[in-house]
Amino acid sequence: MSPKFTKHGEQRANERGITPEQIDEILADEKTLTAPSKSDENAAIAMGMCNKKTWIVVYNKESGDVVTVRRADKKERRYYEEKTGEQTGN
Repeated sequence: MSPKFTKHGEQRANERGITPEQIDEILADEKTLTAPSKSDENAAIAMGMCNKKTWIVVYNKESGDVVTVRRADKKERRYYEEKTGEQTGN
């Protein structure tokens, strides 16, 4: 099942070369970390891996729409590695 996107989310995914199927893979992975957004009570943040790269996916908790997606920065990758024991490789 492919995720739905906001217009912004679809643009960012296309710009960054990540497919809806890859986003699904990230969101379905048991090692994906999730947290509520600090800036938007309706949003959640998921941090997970796809193709040995760590991604951040921001989505609407109610509708499931992907708001934006980006690669994790170095600090976020270290956090993911500490919490999951996975080597990010990026």
